[in-house]
Amino acid sequence: MTTAFRWGVLGASSSIYRRAILPPIEASTRHEVVAQASRDSDGSDRPYGELLARPDVEAVYIPLPNDGHKRWILAALEAGKHVLCEKPLTMSPADTDEVFDAATTNGLTVVEAYMWPHHPRSQLILQLAREELGNLRFSHAAFSFTLDRPTDHRLDARGGGALFDVGIYCFGPAVLLAPREPLAAAATAVRNEHGIDVTMSGWLDLGEGFAATAEVSFESVDRRSLDLVGTRGAIRIPSGSAPGPTAESVVVVERSRDEISEHSAGGADAYAEMLDQFAEVVRDGAAPRWGADESRRTARWLAALHVAAR
Repeated sequence: MTTAFRWGVLGASSSIYRRAILPPIEASTRHEVVAQASRDSDGSDRPYGELLARPDVEAVYIPLPNDGHKRWILAALEAGKHVLCEKPLTMSPADTDEVFDAATTNGLTVVEAYMWPHHPRSQLILQLAREELGNLRFSHAAFSFTLDRPTDHRLDARGGGALFDVGIYCFGPAVLLAPREPLAAAATAVRNEHGIDVTMSGWLDLGEGFAATAEVSFESVDRRSLDLVGTRGAIRIPSGSAPGPTAESVVVVERSRDEISEHSAGGADAYAEMLDQFAEVVRDGAAPRWGADESRRTARWLAALHVAAR
């Protein structure tokens, strides 16, 4: 990359931006934040439109509450900007289709900011799952934590609950390993006074004997685990499945008769890797590790679970 990739940020007060996205940008010569926008003190979103009008902004990162994603993705595309938007990209399959169709019409790139596939350990896990585990039978993942801020947007219609917030971390590996539509879905949810799921357990029959299950929650202890099980072996990541370790780690494949094999994985900042890959997709035409097909499919899977939980 000969010149720094020029970012604008819609929602600069976002904690995920401040904690995970801004530090690798500031540490890199490959990226530069040239504009940041937050709502005015009176609540107006005028600064967002002003940022999109700037000619020096090449792409925008959008970490706004979920119900604002579609609107501002479309506005950014209309302004000629590429878009990296936090997950969930939108809150329905139809809206997800709409933003990708708009990107195609405008000749621009939209990517959902799902950092997990960009980590070297995740890429190794996917490779081992395809080559070492045989026929896949189970994907089971959990992502839970205690969300104790009653006014947090994730607890009402602006965010839409636990499945929208962290479901992608649980089902994303299965989306990449079994890119097809579920034959059946089942789910149960605990809902708050707004009708929003604060806990959900879901199951998807992905055909060919492969089932994906997940537990997501805003009201439990911290858990980020992933198990992938096939006819010839299993991979278990008991904690810290996302975003992945910054130091080198080992992925263990368990086989029958207590046999194991160990595979080294490099450490990395998954957010930094995601930013670099996004720039390569935009400027060099690289294939995205998590692209439109995966985002559309995830939106359909989550929608099926929401329906099942009702």
